[in-house]
Amino acid sequence: MIPLPPLPPLPPFALDLIAIGETMIALAPAPGESLRTATALLVDHAGAESNTCVGLARLGLQVAWVSCLGVDAAGDRILDALAREGVELRWVRRDPRRPTGVMIKEPAAGVRYYRSGSAASMLSPEDLADVPLSDARAVLVTGVTALIGPQPHAAGLALLAASRAPLRIVDPNLRDGLWGSERRVELVMPFVERCDLLLTGERELAELLGESNDVKTLARRAATRGPREIVVRAPAIVGALDANGAWYELDVRRDLAVDPIGAGDAFNAGYIAVRLRGGTIDEALRAGARCGAAVTTAVSDTAAFPRRLG
Repeated sequence: MIPLPPLPPLPPFALDLIAIGETMIALAPAPGESLRTATALLVDHAGAESNTCVGLARLGLQVAWVSCLGVDAAGDRILDALAREGVELRWVRRDPRRPTGVMIKEPAAGVRYYRSGSAASMLSPEDLADVPLSDARAVLVTGVTALIGPQPHAAGLALLAASRAPLRIVDPNLRDGLWGSERRVELVMPFVERCDLLLTGERELAELLGESNDVKTLARRAATRGPREIVVRAPAIVGALDANGAWYELDVRRDLAVDPIGAGDAFNAGYIAVRLRGGTIDEALRAGARCGAAVTTAVSDTAAFPRRLG
């Protein structure tokens, strides 16, 4: 890998959040078109952690993204896009031997990843060596990082173990078709057990902890495994369990969406932004729901994310 030149240190707590994970070039036909017949594709970027970073940056927080990209035009494009959003990129490395990953969205078939052997699949704990983990108010990693390779898995655990941030955040983000997908419960549970704030979907939480007909019961099970605050996104509600065992719930509408991909990351960004600014759980749930709904109105994981709440 080619290291970036050394940069001056950031002052203590200059960063609200540091995230680690892979971002890919995302290709999609225009709304109403098929990949099979489209004569042009929309080009974007997509990655669970960087999507959340973009949302937080748009809401005025100072965020950094740690990753590895290929020395290719796709990597250049991703860096340019994230830089325009105000995301701190000084700890992104470039790998001349491995490519940047690619994601293709096909409306009829879902999402297909081309990320095996990508630059980010070789992320490792060493990529955190110069990252000021003690100088951030929060760190974020998702289960995608746990599942794209053994070294990224180790890097995600290292982020959670080394951080002295007041808030360690995990979204399990279980995915098929990745290096570790067949062992995803085994690989992702150590992330859950090391976090303070768990942001998750109902179905993936049931897969991790066992089926239940009650979202609140799932959240209480999760609380016994380590997290102090658990937020669960379900089809008709989003709910949250706080450190004292109190339950908060918000009804949500899921109208027809142009593109639902990225809504969970957008919800996370809205929720985290409010909590980092001292807002209540009720306020955070409402902000997350607004941000998640906004993102679904465009064929992009981040383009329609709002620049202010309310």
